[in-house]
Amino acid sequence: MRLALGMLAWASFVLAQGYYLKKARHFFIGSPLHEVPLCAIQDGEGFLYIGGYAQEKSFSLSDGWLVCSTQEGNILWQIHPGGLGPDRIEDIAVRDSVLYFCGSSGSALSHPEELPVERRSDFWVGAVEKSTGRMLWQRRWGSPRIDMSHTLVVTSYRTLIVGGVTWEDSLMGMQGVLFLLRAQDGEILQKRLWGHPQSLITKIRPVPNSTYLACLGEQRYIPFLAGIDAWGQVYWRIHLQSFRFPSRLRALSTSEDGRIWIGGQREGQWSFLCASPEGRIVWEQTWPDNGLTGEIFSVASGAHPEILHVLGWQYGDKLVSPEQRGDRDIWLSALSAEGKILWERGLGGPYAEEGVALLSKPPFSIIIAAKQNTLSSSQQGDAWVVVLEAVPCSELPLQARTSATAKERAGSAVSFWVETRPGYELAHVSWDFGDGTRAEGKEVQHTFGTPGTYIVQAIVGLKYGCAEVYLEPLTVRVSRP
Repeated sequence: MRLALGMLAWASFVLAQGYYLKKARHFFIGSPLHEVPLCAIQDGEGFLYIGGYAQEKSFSLSDGWLVCSTQEGNILWQIHPGGLGPDRIEDIAVRDSVLYFCGSSGSALSHPEELPVERRSDFWVGAVEKSTGRMLWQRRWGSPRIDMSHTLVVTSYRTLIVGGVTWEDSLMGMQGVLFLLRAQDGEILQKRLWGHPQSLITKIRPVPNSTYLACLGEQRYIPFLAGIDAWGQVYWRIHLQSFRFPSRLRALSTSEDGRIWIGGQREGQWSFLCASPEGRIVWEQTWPDNGLTGEIFSVASGAHPEILHVLGWQYGDKLVSPEQRGDRDIWLSALSAEGKILWERGLGGPYAEEGVALLSKPPFSIIIAAKQNTLSSSQQGDAWVVVLEAVPCSELPLQARTSATAKERAGSAVSFWVETRPGYELAHVSWDFGDGTRAEGKEVQHTFGTPGTYIVQAIVGLKYGCAEVYLEPLTVRVSRP
């Protein structure tokens, strides 16, 4: 009977669902300049495209920054577009052989000369050849006041929808704006003001298998989610009243079944919600107050379709490891499709870090973060890339071991332990010795009082996935004393 139960447990191990996220490799991407990533995507061929801004020093005026890299960290090309004023790239998109970007530029001529250069800001959109980084076209436009583009998408009509904020009307104040541009050359085809003061548009993403796009923004300090078509017309809009200011919702993603994922911060804590394709809130999740504060910047599906990963930063005196106590540290969490928090972890070191973008290309999840490059001679800021590999629970390189010999005698202490490899962190280990007794711990000892054949089962839980895994059972034969 004990042998049969042990084999049944082993079968449960083989059929276990889920996976463990193991750090496969990490590397820096940048140059001797101080560079800060703000956005990133990965194309179908696996190449990484990162956008942000670059500075000679952390206090100098910025230029845009675009870089193309392999998943192993080999830089294929790197450019720093910009002008005499501050420029930064906020969002990027790829379609066919072209990489599109948008952001804000202080290098245009639409501002009064007496306005300090660091306060100049116009809309900035451009396109580069994604294989070489060659600039195809770029456009800057705006008003004498603040104008910023925060997000863009490529439509099926070969146009670009660009969202942001403008202050062109001094009486109206800051208000959200949408532009429709021709993707071939950036010509502005249409402009739509959001029509409300104190509003802005932060993120737009296509909804798969749908005729509209999801649009995230704020209106009178209250976040909203809207469905818009390829011309910027609004299908529906909901106000997320429970996330009232000072909440910030910055992450927006969509799934193949049309669900819309939104993440950010609510009253200092990580917050996340799921909306239906029609704009109905399905569930909301706010992390409990554990002495840490943080914000979600990016969300992506995991290696399993029912698992979501969210990325951002954390800050506080109660971080998991003392070596992570910098200004901010990278924070990653996993949720079920119903919003249950599965696990969370911090990554980083003693310097300030911030998770920016999360990319998913199963079995890999790729974190793009802003971090000080202490390995370079200049020790300036660069993009830090962490590649996490999803290892199925049925393929974990973990084994239960024992000191028992072929002639183990009753009354003698027998040692048991779990053999692990670097990169796998155990949360707990429980043992069933097959004689009605149990124990907890990675390394334990047990004494069998009577002769017999015992099936010893180790059940392990890992910190970042695979909460309960049955390892291959051990057979211990005990003879008379």
